[in-house]
Amino acid sequence: MTIADGMHQIVDNINGARSARTSDISGLVREVGAIRTGAQNDLKQISRVRRHNATAQHKTLHKYVKTLRHDSQDMLGGFSASRIAMGQECREELGDFTDQLKKDVTDIRLDAVHMIHGFADERVSRGIELSRMLRSYNDGIVDDVQQLMGMFKQERIPFQEDLAEAHGIWQNERSGGHVHTKAPKRTEAMVAKETKTPEEKAAAALKGKILKAIKASPEGITLAKAGKKVGVEWRKLVRPAKELVEAGLVAKKETQYFPN
Repeated sequence: MTIADGMHQIVDNINGARSARTSDISGLVREVGAIRTGAQNDLKQISRVRRHNATAQHKTLHKYVKTLRHDSQDMLGGFSASRIAMGQECREELGDFTDQLKKDVTDIRLDAVHMIHGFADERVSRGIELSRMLRSYNDGIVDDVQQLMGMFKQERIPFQEDLAEAHGIWQNERSGGHVHTKAPKRTEAMVAKETKTPEEKAAAALKGKILKAIKASPEGITLAKAGKKVGVEWRKLVRPAKELVEAGLVAKKETQYFPN
């Protein structure tokens, strides 16, 4: 084989290889075109499905929004009705509470007025009673003073006579004389002293009544209660009760008197 034949052979091989490559490229182009066409068809199908799904979702969402709006309106309407009902109920309860509060305030005011009037009446009655007790107490003091003055006058006369007699004896002894003293003459004052006066008898009887009332109350008794028992104003019992205590017939603790 000559060089020319070898070169022709190489050229034929190159042309055959180029033709094969051209055929392969053409097949590849056709395959790529088919793939692109399939991809475009798939994209169109996907686009149609997407639009369909978007339309369905839009319809579903619109329906859901419509339902949600309707439910919200129903809920707002229910809330509004409940609020109105609750407001009316609260107003009624507040009105009832206000009326009851006004009634209670009125009752309290009336009770306060009655209490004030009662206090005023009680104060007047207590003032009258206190004035009466003070007058009675003052009268009792006056009676006691008069009784003491009478007793002092009665006891002063024999005391003055005894003092005069003792003074005369002292003067005779001082001058050295011997004077035979006679028994003192019983004067009318001495006889009156030995004989109990009606006032003394009344005082002794009163002390006996007081002693009887105290003995009848071993748990203790006040002069006010003792005065009610014996029927004598209690201030007139102060002096006789004191004499009974001094005589040891009764005992006194605070305002209570007890039998010994």
